[in-house]
Amino acid sequence: MVERVFQNISKQQLDHADQQSYLVNLGWSNGYKWNDLLKAKRILIISEAGSGKTHECRNQSERLWSEGKPAFFIELATLASSTLSDLLDYDEDERLEAWLSSQTDEATFFLDSFDELKLSRGSFEQALKRLKKGIRGQLHRARIVITTRPIPFDENLVRSILPIPKEATVSS
Repeated sequence: MVERVFQNISKQQLDHADQQSYLVNLGWSNGYKWNDLLKAKRILIISEAGSGKTHECRNQSERLWSEGKPAFFIELATLASSTLSDLLDYDEDERLEAWLSSQTDEATFFLDSFDELKLSRGSFEQALKRLKKGIRGQLHRARIVITTRPIPFDENLVRSILPIPKEATVSS
């Protein structure tokens, strides 16, 4: 089994993330493993076609699911035209509802293939809005992983529709 290593790309360097030469220069050894990566609330995975993004995200979703954690693998192209609930099978829908009522657990949503959404002329904005509506205001408990090939990506749309809410402070 291959253990992937991920690199953090700063906001200033994100404009270069669609250039293969930039990605190659990041290196292959130092970086984050899946367990490190999944500590973040919003994650963008950029990699060439055929590198295994879909396979790995599906496997991570299944791993989290088998550990009893709410994790959902969703194709962005279908989310652009269907509600979140319509995309889930019975067990997934039950786990989503349990997560929504728990008020404490964190769920992971793997949104796969921004690039394929663009090829199908689907609306990224619509897909993000459907996810937001489907999780009913629980953004503070949602980890969102988006995959794409190295193509221009509108991170501001993610920041505006699926922001990471500030932690609520408790006053005494």
